[in-house]
Amino acid sequence: MVKLNLSSSEMEDIEEALDSPEVMEKFKVKLLVLRMHVEGVEHGIIARAVGKHPNTITSYLREYEQGGLSASLEDRAYKPVSALNPFLDCLRCSFMAVPPSTARQAAARIAALTRITLSEEQARRLLKRLGMRYRKSASVPGKHDPQMQFDFLRKELEPRLREAAQGMRKVYFVDAAHFVLGCFLGMIWSLYRLFIKGASGRQRYNILGAVDSHSKEVVTVRTKDNINALSIGLLMEMLAGKHPGIPVTLVMDNARYQRCEYVRTRAAKLGLELLYLPPYSPNLN
Repeated sequence: MVKLNLSSSEMEDIEEALDSPEVMEKFKVKLLVLRMHVEGVEHGIIARAVGKHPNTITSYLREYEQGGLSASLEDRAYKPVSALNPFLDCLRCSFMAVPPSTARQAAARIAALTRITLSEEQARRLLKRLGMRYRKSASVPGKHDPQMQFDFLRKELEPRLREAAQGMRKVYFVDAAHFVLGCFLGMIWSLYRLFIKGASGRQRYNILGAVDSHSKEVVTVRTKDNINALSIGLLMEMLAGKHPGIPVTLVMDNARYQRCEYVRTRAAKLGLELLYLPPYSPNLN
């Protein structure tokens, strides 16, 4: 339980705030709780006198204990998100420079920059309004060349993406995923350890996929065999057949089976453009 021992000067400040017409009534309730507490009134009686829960009385006392009179008089009422409209550009720059990991951190940053207090749910809505999503971070290989990536993005990839946005081109990002067949083992309550039948060896189910840059349509080649140049050729035939009469660009990494002579020759016959990413650039795929 919180026990405050206030000096005579602190009590004078509380009495002065209680008599001030500029102090809102909801804050005067807090000050009244402080005065009754110092006079030795039990918390249960204080709670009944002011119409609050005993836990609320404790929070009022702890608030004063941690921040003094200024904390008790601080207006922490949540304001509408629309009140942040003048600060949106500033907040966007701040969050882009140092992304928050939680909505609570975002709310604290907003309060520090704007003096406007939001709930965590309001902070989430604001982040979504700024175009942000709760995304998992990823690593970039240490051998990547930032300047090479920047030049590729500006000079090669973005011009083609602009054409795709205008309907003048199709851009597909191509990559493969390799799934190991097996069972998912979890914890269960049992009298003895259970053994579950699983796949023998390291059998895989391989998928070569191409994702449309704008419609997000996925075109796949699926096989239990290895992904190789023939798989790329089959995927290219499918994509060329889907978009006759329009340029199609395939953005791929530098896997050996994607850069071989067969793939290049096949792409030329089908009229497809192959755009290879700079080395160590999974973040651009």
